Amino acid sequence: MTRSVFYGFGAWVGQQTGVTTCGWWAKDPATLSPPFDTSKLIASDLARNPQAVRNGQLTPPSIDVDDAPANGALTKIGATWPNGSTLNSCWLESVKYNALPATTKPPRIGYGMQCRDYELTTVTYWAGPLINRRFWGFHAQITSEQGPQALCSIWPAGKSLVPGQPPAGSWWINLSTQAHPIEAGFTQIGVGLGVAKQGALFLDVPTVGNLQLSAPKLPPTLGDDPIPR
Repeated sequence: MTRSVFYGFGAWVGQQTGVTTCGWWAKDPATLSPPFDTSKLIASDLARNPQAVRNGQLTPPSIDVDDAPANGALTKIGATWPNGSTLNSCWLESVKYNALPATTKPPRIGYGMQCRDYELTTVTYWAGPLINRRFWGFHAQITSEQGPQALCSIWPAGKSLVPGQPPAGSWWINLSTQAHPIEAGFTQIGVGLGVAKQGALFLDVPTVGNLQLSAPKLPPTLGDDPIPR
């Protein structure tokens, strides 16, 4: 397993089943039918995260959720009980997400969000040429090119489909060193002929920090925060 991919959701915690384990809904449980339906809870162990892999406590296939902000990611529910946030964001590992039964699996575009699914996606690498690097997804458009450099207009994460939403800004980015390589079904835009100029762009952590891009608001009623370094 060379990488872990995570999908971001707003999370309403409905059960606390252990020090680090809980069940959560990916939408306001008052809007469910019936309200607060416990059969639709998603069970997660917040201790089964990338930092536990780095600490030698588990292997990547055993990851449930992404790290907390202190360790470079954006899972903000918990992380331990009985204290810990019960309404915040949870970034679910993609294999775990794909294995959820249809009755509990939330849509990739979370409750109240107006964006593309890749704006709610991050990937961290365990092996290969991108080892120890993390990338965050954005919607972007290339408006000019100079060799590997591209002038990219980048929309705020989680907001690209908000009517009238302008880009957060435009920056020259070296796509060969600061962005994830183009990969079918994952990241789309790049320099050169025959390559998409608008769509998914995954930027590495140093670039995201230098551009001071914010994380998506999950749930959308909460404030946005800088993406952790």
